[in-house]
Amino acid sequence: MRRRTFLATAGGAGLAASAGCLGGVSSVFGGGGNTVLGKPDDQTIRSANLPYPAYGQELPDVTLPAATTDQSVSVGDLDTAVVMTFFYSHCNTVCPFLISSMRKVQTNAIEAGYGDDVTFLPVTFDPKRDDAARLEEYAEMMNVDLDAGNWHFLRPDDHDHAKEVVQETYGVTFEKTSETESSMYMYNHLGLLLLANADGYVERAYTGNDPAGDRVWSDLETVLQA
Repeated sequence: MRRRTFLATAGGAGLAASAGCLGGVSSVFGGGGNTVLGKPDDQTIRSANLPYPAYGQELPDVTLPAATTDQSVSVGDLDTAVVMTFFYSHCNTVCPFLISSMRKVQTNAIEAGYGDDVTFLPVTFDPKRDDAARLEEYAEMMNVDLDAGNWHFLRPDDHDHAKEVVQETYGVTFEKTSETESSMYMYNHLGLLLLANADGYVERAYTGNDPAGDRVWSDLETVLQA
């Protein structure tokens, strides 16, 4: 078995690969005997051919500050299931769906008595704007329960660190758009939500605009019951 839950004093570095935008919700498969769930129905793409962690692969071990606390989180030291995504709070396209799905799963997990058995890790790639105050406000807006202690907004130190962690290590590409007189800069990016078991192996990698919370919860519940 891998890991014990580890929350350290703020600080820590991240490591981080590249991807493109994908549409439609899908799961992709890899292999190995380290998963609870069977291979996803979509078996057209092997995990090894994808830029991001997928079925049967280990989550990369990174350590990042938790923006709303004075601690940092080491992914490789967690002994819980993990639900992870990559976002920025000013997004008005895929990110609200990703965070909303995670929040729904958080609610279901707490209500089912699994609140301590799963950790939610949304990682921002816009640390300039997504500071602690902004993310606390965003959590309230998205009805996230920060008091549950299982949700941590992870925030790289700066843009270069975000590129290192999110794009180079986790394979989630993001590209900043130009700022205009009438609008702030935004990002084009891959929408990805990862579900990993307590040993750190990816059970499902959901891509697209709306990884349905019910679907993610059903998969997570199966993993937790195992």
